[in-house]
Amino acid sequence: MTRTVSAAIIEDTTADGFTVTELEVDDPKPGEVRVEVHHAGACHTDWHAVEGDLPAGRYPVVGGHEGAGVVSAVGDGVDTVEVGDRVLTLWIPSCGTCDLCLQGYQNLCVEQESTYASTLPDGTCRFHRDGEDVGQFLLLGTFAEEIVVPEAAVVPIPDELPTDLASIIGCGVVTGFGSAASRADIEPNDTAVVVGAGNVGLNAVQGAAHAGAGQIVAVDPVASKRDTAETFGASHTVDPTTTDVAETVATLTDGTGADATIFCVGVGDGDLIGDAYDTLGPRGELVVTATAPDDSIAVNPVDLITTEKEIKGCLYGGASPRRTASRLIDAYLDDRYLLDELVTSQYDLGEINEAYDALLDGEDIHSVISVSTGD
Repeated sequence: MTRTVSAAIIEDTTADGFTVTELEVDDPKPGEVRVEVHHAGACHTDWHAVEGDLPAGRYPVVGGHEGAGVVSAVGDGVDTVEVGDRVLTLWIPSCGTCDLCLQGYQNLCVEQESTYASTLPDGTCRFHRDGEDVGQFLLLGTFAEEIVVPEAAVVPIPDELPTDLASIIGCGVVTGFGSAASRADIEPNDTAVVVGAGNVGLNAVQGAAHAGAGQIVAVDPVASKRDTAETFGASHTVDPTTTDVAETVATLTDGTGADATIFCVGVGDGDLIGDAYDTLGPRGELVVTATAPDDSIAVNPVDLITTEKEIKGCLYGGASPRRTASRLIDAYLDDRYLLDELVTSQYDLGEINEAYDALLDGEDIHSVISVSTGD
């Protein structure tokens, strides 16, 4: 039995933004759950699907891959959640049994083909419009009043955590924090540089602080984001449009350079990644989390060898998204992690394009979309 819901979709890569329309959503199949989405995070990654920097697997597609709400129905065989449970979403529903999952790298699960997928794992769609299948961006499509997703794509959350804050945890928070606290090998008193002080970058700043970094340098051309980075734990900030970042980091480290640099800009390119590499000292590591078009990284191979520097990719925080999300929820409830300060605005679903205008103009760090009635 299908249900009619409102959703914000991307028609194709020629669209100027999202279109709010009505769709039919199926009941959950075995191993799936239906979630009434209360809030969804307006993450920059969804805009990449609009512009084609990170194309969805199919169009039209429901946008959104950060969300939180309440389980409204469960399919046969579901035993980890039940109707009425409050949950947040994850866009890689790991199997939990492959070698990488057992090693703690559920973000790299080899049994799931959900990375950048726009259908459910069985290759079919749960959304439809006038007889046409409609995809779900990154398996989720949280810009819809209700979604059907695999059981493994939801994480129960405590009653004390409101869904507006929970909705942003499942991507940007986990990714940013993990890029510094898990993927980078930051040790106490190290110098860490975070390039890009948006949502992911601010969480990388917090991750570096939790890892014990002695100096944290936040780099961003937007003054308000640099100011916010100081609130999140940055000891120094740099405007890359007026200051040589590598020289500044060298001065702060008595000529040595950074121990770790986390690259978190909205859309990267080879030259920008090369500039971030230049901030490193010997045996320093560059962790790249940003989406970037096909390009080459401008790195001198002789320098790479003789200084033993490293360049690392980072997907979804470099570890178990589920475990990281639970860890950060506990830290937030214990007043050891900042979440409220990340949400600078809230919008209704019908205002989703205004939300992205504000995000792209630098007015919002991260906004939340009120999708359906909830806390």
